[in-house]
Amino acid sequence: MYRVAIIGVGRGGQGIGGHSIGYIHGRCYKAQGQCEIVAVADISEENLTNFSEEFGVKGRYADYHEMLAETKPDVVSVATYAGLHRPMVEACVEAGVRGIWCEKPFTLTMDDGVAMVEACEKAGVKMIIDHQRRYLHHFREAKRLWKEGVVGSAVQIFANVGAPDMMEWGTHWLDMMYFFMDDRPAQWVLGQARCTGARRAYGHLQEEHAVAYIGFEDGTRGILESIERINGDFAIRLMGTEGYIDCKWDGRLQLLNSEGLREIPVRSGLHTPHKGLDSEDAWLAALQALLDWLEGSPEPEVSARKGLASSELYLAAYESARRRDRIDLSLRGQSEPPLDALAENRP
Repeated sequence: MYRVAIIGVGRGGQGIGGHSIGYIHGRCYKAQGQCEIVAVADISEENLTNFSEEFGVKGRYADYHEMLAETKPDVVSVATYAGLHRPMVEACVEAGVRGIWCEKPFTLTMDDGVAMVEACEKAGVKMIIDHQRRYLHHFREAKRLWKEGVVGSAVQIFANVGAPDMMEWGTHWLDMMYFFMDDRPAQWVLGQARCTGARRAYGHLQEEHAVAYIGFEDGTRGILESIERINGDFAIRLMGTEGYIDCKWDGRLQLLNSEGLREIPVRSGLHTPHKGLDSEDAWLAALQALLDWLEGSPEPEVSARKGLASSELYLAAYESARRRDRIDLSLRGQSEPPLDALAENRP
């Protein structure tokens, strides 16, 4: 039985994301069957009370350092804002935690992201990032078709997201680009962003509009546009020389090639499995991947190393806008969130 603790349980009552993500972690730990939630930490006493009553947790702490020292968990969920992740992850490593399940977006700067990954790897701690959509059947089927060449050779991955921004939501689509590309590294990012400082959420500035243009080593291009929705009903379009594959916002998967337009049967939408397929829950799959990794299985799809690579794409896009130049990867030496500099109109 794994002893589990959660940092940042949230308010609850808000569905999948927002300020309820700690509840998703809690439900996964309960459903997995080999985990016991021994303690939770949150700065809100009301949040602690509500979560503890729902999940029957006895250990309640306002200070996560105290929680880690007293309860000595095996696995910790870090379900807080991105700007808080580094000190929390480093505290978990120092406390001897074996596994960490960290929420997305992973980091506000590359310096912090690299430091977290290196700290975990040095100590032998296994950490995953919650890019759980890699486990949804919808995207796995889209990738299978893409790799089989049913729309010809790869040309471009186009993704579009409305609010909130390229970081909070767009990180999922950037991670899906790496997923479709078998995690082969991108070579450069050219980005543009409008950030006046008027929008702030989840502890950081958000842009009013942004675009990331990404060059992969095989010549495939990736494009992500945030905030303003484009015409059409697709979230991601995989373009080939002989057609395209659409991941629709309503959860349908559609293919157009020389044989015409057709629907591809899938067992999930863009967010969750279809009704009655609870065993294919992507969050639960991510947790199981972490536990399997702790027991000696290979590095999972959602490892922190892969999560850092995906995070590098949005950070490079913002950095490109700040520098007014293309960013050749890898991106290093970024200690300040680039949107802060953009909002203040300084280099």
